[in-house]
Amino acid sequence: MQNEFAVQTKNLCKAFAGKEVIHDCTMSVKRGTIYGFLGKNGAGKTTVFKILLGLLKPTMGEVSVLGMDSCKNNLEILRRTGSMIETPIFYEHLSAVDNLRLHLDYMEVKGADITETLKMVGLSNVGTGAVSTFSLGMRGRLAIARAIVHKPELLILDEPVNGLDPVGIKEMRELFCELVKNHKTTILLSSHILSEIDRTADRIGVIVNGNVVQEISPQEMKEQYPNGLEDYFMEITNGGTYNE
Repeated sequence: MQNEFAVQTKNLCKAFAGKEVIHDCTMSVKRGTIYGFLGKNGAGKTTVFKILLGLLKPTMGEVSVLGMDSCKNNLEILRRTGSMIETPIFYEHLSAVDNLRLHLDYMEVKGADITETLKMVGLSNVGTGAVSTFSLGMRGRLAIARAIVHKPELLILDEPVNGLDPVGIKEMRELFCELVKNHKTTILLSSHILSEIDRTADRIGVIVNGNVVQEISPQEMKEQYPNGLEDYFMEITNGGTYNE
């Protein structure tokens, strides 16, 4: 699989108890880009993310992340990747700083700038307060901080702006774009807020019933669907026509 891609899957399948939830899934994410991963609830987005991180083993198919096999090299992939999948779990009695410090110890990363990272996500003034006192939005910001504190090459983010107010959503959008532009980070993210995907993604992939049915650039999408991403998403996910 080619070096220009941070993520590639080919004919990926995953079955649980004999039931296939991901089937013949092929996708490519170029390095240094934002890839918007769209699908209805239950379409398979989170399962794909877990396979990429080596948290689940595929039943069949090929998976390459940062040029490595997701099964054989999952520990190295985890070191070089930041992720936010499902509801983030923290040490509730500890501060944001201590949570990040423990995360870095676990990742065996030295010299990371925790103070600067918290500033980047808008948590520079949380002090020593326990995470148990944090609002939903603050917890979301801390989850993003934990994903980026070790300066990963690849970010895999599952609904990263859930719980954020409009100001927070705008700030995280700007942060993601800045990470790609100035740090050459690759970002693979899902979101039900279609306007955020529309504003940030360099490429969009749509998964329907466990299969990525189309990958398209925002420009191509707008040429086909002048009314925007919502019309495109509804058409594709409701069984409309598309080019394979």
